[in-house]
Amino acid sequence: MAEFQIAGLEPVKRKKGWFELDIKGKSPFLIDEEIVFRHSLRAGEILTDSLIEVIKREADLAWLKYRAGQILSSRMISERDLSRKLAAERRPSLARDEAISYLKRIGYVDDLKYAAAYIRYQMSRGAKSRLYLKKKLWEKGIDGETAARAMETELSDFDDGSAIRELALKKFKTLKHLPDEKAKVRLVNFLKGRGFSWGVIGPVIADIIEGDRKDI
Repeated sequence: MAEFQIAGLEPVKRKKGWFELDIKGKSPFLIDEEIVFRHSLRAGEILTDSLIEVIKREADLAWLKYRAGQILSSRMISERDLSRKLAAERRPSLARDEAISYLKRIGYVDDLKYAAAYIRYQMSRGAKSRLYLKKKLWEKGIDGETAARAMETELSDFDDGSAIRELALKKFKTLKHLPDEKAKVRLVNFLKGRGFSWGVIGPVIADIIEGDRKDI
């Protein structure tokens, strides 16, 4: 069985708890302090090829957990998007899957929580239709079933009719200086952009414009 000597084990600058493991005859790679202690690694130590493979697998997993922690510390993202970001680290896909499974078990990755938070954020910026939210969540990697569950919770008290009327009235105030037809086109486009269908938009716009005429 081939054996290899550790030529160096040096701390990595600006990465606390990480070391560069330099093994003669092998490409150097990063390991964390837990791996160092687990295997009692030190310069001059002799390692078998099979042990090096074990250490490399542990190092890949540790690195992906570390990078995921950095990514998730700045913002919540979906499981799919996290997987894509971790793929850029060029570690084996099995290590990536294991890292994400671990993060899901401890609650750091949760698509249902992410979807609920995303819905709250979108609605805080103005009412949106359920179709619009479902489409946006799909673009973020959230499947239809998870999106539906999140909307059921977050939009339980949401009334589409009242919301679109309030939204349309607010927008119409900025368009009242325009001729009716031009104001209508812009209002329709605005509401369609929020995901509302013409079947909902039409009666609301007609009522608003008619009401505005009566007030003149």
